[in-house]
Amino acid sequence: MTGSSDDQVKVLLVGPTSTPWDAIESEIEADLVRLARPGVKLTYRCTGAGPTEIRTAHDARAAAPFVVKTVVDAAREGFDAVIVDCTADPGVAEARAVVDIPVVGAGEALRSAIAVAKQPVCELTGDDLRGMDVAALVNSLRGAATVALGGTGFSQLVGILAAANPKLVVLDPLEVALDACLAHVDKT
Repeated sequence: MTGSSDDQVKVLLVGPTSTPWDAIESEIEADLVRLARPGVKLTYRCTGAGPTEIRTAHDARAAAPFVVKTVVDAAREGFDAVIVDCTADPGVAEARAVVDIPVVGAGEALRSAIAVAKQPVCELTGDDLRGMDVAALVNSLRGAATVALGGTGFSQLVGILAAANPKLVVLDPLEVALDACLAHVDKT
């Protein structure tokens, strides 16, 4: 793997919203612990501008310029790669056009993982996940070999779903995005 001078690959996860850090800090810190990999330094930064959450195409368009600015700053600061923490992938294509480091969207990484996942796959949207209690969620997955969590704010469900059905493959957008990101860094 290529990386910074200390042999760690530096990856920035970009939260594409203006949500205050104190509102998401504990969730993000748990994600960073869960996503930790040897030789990889993960950092998280919100854009601090745009919408407070992304639920519509309009929200994603509004967030895109702030994501691009954050990615440009990350490249300038020496990050080896960036992951945009949103399955709508706001600003991903635009950022790729202006930086020389890999920029991975959680949504595109999830779609790629779904394409090669063990069938049948149950794809759940963020709205599905927000609207179900855990028992209903577990029940809805009967017969599925793979479940794809269609939003990045639901990582806490990975362990719950795996415990409920140890044979179920759970595709978490941030985890598959990190895997894709590290594969891109390996190729550079």
